[in-house]
Amino acid sequence: MFYVIGGITVSIIAFVFTIKFLCELAARVVSFLQNEDRGRRGDRSIYDYVRGNYLDPRSCKVSWDWKDPQEVGQTMSFRVQLFYKNGQPFPAHRPVGLRVNITHVELALDIPVTQEVLQEPEANVVKVAFTVRKAGRYEVAVKLGGLNVAYSPYYKIFQPGVVVPSKTKIAYHFSTLVLTHGQQHTLQIEPRDEYGNPTSNSASLADEANYSVSVHPLGSQDDDGSEDYYSQSVSSNRQLCQVQLRLTLRKKGCFRARISYQNQPLSNGEFDIIVLSENEKNCVEKHVSTPGTSMYFEAYLYSIGNYSSSTWQLPASSLLAPQRRPSTADEEEDHDSPVEGQPEKVKKPKKVYCYISPKQLSVKEFYLKIIPWRLFTFRVCPGTKFTYHGPDPIHKYLTLVVDDGIQPPVELSCKDRNIMAATFILIPLNFDLLKKEKKKKPVAYMV
Repeated sequence: MFYVIGGITVSIIAFVFTIKFLCELAARVVSFLQNEDRGRRGDRSIYDYVRGNYLDPRSCKVSWDWKDPQEVGQTMSFRVQLFYKNGQPFPAHRPVGLRVNITHVELALDIPVTQEVLQEPEANVVKVAFTVRKAGRYEVAVKLGGLNVAYSPYYKIFQPGVVVPSKTKIAYHFSTLVLTHGQQHTLQIEPRDEYGNPTSNSASLADEANYSVSVHPLGSQDDDGSEDYYSQSVSSNRQLCQVQLRLTLRKKGCFRARISYQNQPLSNGEFDIIVLSENEKNCVEKHVSTPGTSMYFEAYLYSIGNYSSSTWQLPASSLLAPQRRPSTADEEEDHDSPVEGQPEKVKKPKKVYCYISPKQLSVKEFYLKIIPWRLFTFRVCPGTKFTYHGPDPIHKYLTLVVDDGIQPPVELSCKDRNIMAATFILIPLNFDLLKKEKKKKPVAYMV
């Protein structure tokens, strides 16, 4: 009895496995006949399919021509080896429907690729080449006939390249920096490679010695080129991917600074610095802490012909032509025909008043000391630039040129030039934030 039951059980198990095998075989044959492309199949028979004589994505292999990690900007390549199901090489010159998709994981950026069939002995290798310019993690999906090749998709990481000074910049762009005498200010430098990638994964943050700064006075007659009036220190912050340059100036006045990497200037590494004394800083803070009101400064308006040290040039029509009073013929003859051997006289500048409000800088002249006449108006915005020069030839006041790129530049000399320029720069900023932070850290502003 025991043998009978055992024999029946074995027969049932064998019958079940046989039915399962036949069903799977029938399903494969039906799937082959319905879905296989006849153009790709050629003379292949069901017998070839049964014995594994067809291209199988899971049997293919992918080999990489580089070792991780690699930098961006280089042409990278990998090879796809095609095999039959039975392990024999599959000729790559036949249409196989190979699809390669390379995508940046964070940016969802697709990378174009090129495919080339290598003329190797077995001729079953397809070379895929591509170039990435954005650093980060990439997904490489390799498919044959819509099915992933073994272990696909793959993930590769590309690091940023070396630092390029023309792409590296100072955070929070400004043209003029306002500092306080003897107090330290930190500039945040963002290193970038040729393609604008932050260099957080490269060695650029370890070469602080390659960053340098040079500072020289502007518009003064005692430019001795000494570096005793400023000091610097450089450190790196890998978490923020920044280089911090700490700068301290121990001399008040106006300066021109240049930050370089390996003796090449950064993209926005040239700017002006106004250093104020404690009294001047308090005066500027008093001006900017009163919103809704305007303050004025006495100044003298010059024409370009009387200031030979200017580096810019005005158009042929003089700025002051509309405001000149009519002159007689004798006066015109005197001006046009100077006495030979005598130096040309410097034209007397016009006394004006510069009014600064939260929205505009107005240059006004007063007739009979009570009738105002507006000569020029400039908006208070980063587009209005100041150029700083030395003393004027008559009053020996420091001079600046105001230029907004729309109207002709205006040359002004003012006794409190640095205070006026600092007020113009700081007045658009948040006054409440200034009051809260002025007791916590040194005052340093930029525009």
